[in-house]
Amino acid sequence: FGGGGSGEGAGAIPMPDLPEYPLRELMRMEKETTGLYFSGHPMDEYRGIVRRYRAAPIGAILADFEREEGPETYRDEQKITLAGIIGSAKTKTTRNNSLMCYITLEDETGSMELLAFSRVLNESGSYIQEDEPVLVTGRLSVRDEKPPQLMVDQLKPLEHLKGETQTPEEREAPRKKEQTLYVKVPSEKAPIWGRVKILFSMFPGKENAVVVFADTRRKLGAKCLIHPALADQLREWLGEENVVIK
Repeated sequence: FGGGGSGEGAGAIPMPDLPEYPLRELMRMEKETTGLYFSGHPMDEYRGIVRRYRAAPIGAILADFEREEGPETYRDEQKITLAGIIGSAKTKTTRNNSLMCYITLEDETGSMELLAFSRVLNESGSYIQEDEPVLVTGRLSVRDEKPPQLMVDQLKPLEHLKGETQTPEEREAPRKKEQTLYVKVPSEKAPIWGRVKILFSMFPGKENAVVVFADTRRKLGAKCLIHPALADQLREWLGEENVVIK
């Protein structure tokens, strides 16, 4: 440090002008070092895909099940889509000697445990890796006092969906006969009508719906995506006879 006793300081050390790490690698190192992302979030580049597939925010699902009066929007056995980053994955052998995997999926709003069994592992096991951005469909499973889990039906890397301009449902839509969803609600003043409106907002689309108010016979037109999950929830709330698709 003293320049070998000559009284002169050491010469300046040349520092190479290196390019910045790629953004994805930089974020990976930030999370690995601090547990947080600072330069962005790995899901930022997949916003369009997440919207197109109507992936539910994990935080919204967890908050709904934490309500004191019980969940309002989501329910046990409901089919949903999630999108996020695989935080961890652990494989184990079941009692019948088949494989299953516990997967932690994280998005910007929270994290959820997923359960994938042998069929999914055979189809998509190579994509179940830490830091892999994936799109997952499955059914919610709520047991005892545990946070909700997702039983995985299908898992795809988000990178593989980048070039898609339509979801499978959108590609199938032109082949479908035009349908209308008819819903009968007791009254515009009934509390259930507020819940129905919120549910409709979760299924935006261009298909026709007609709401009939039983007390006044007033009809209200609307647009939505006529999805099995929408119809199932309406039938559960209003009864089979009050929800018709034709």
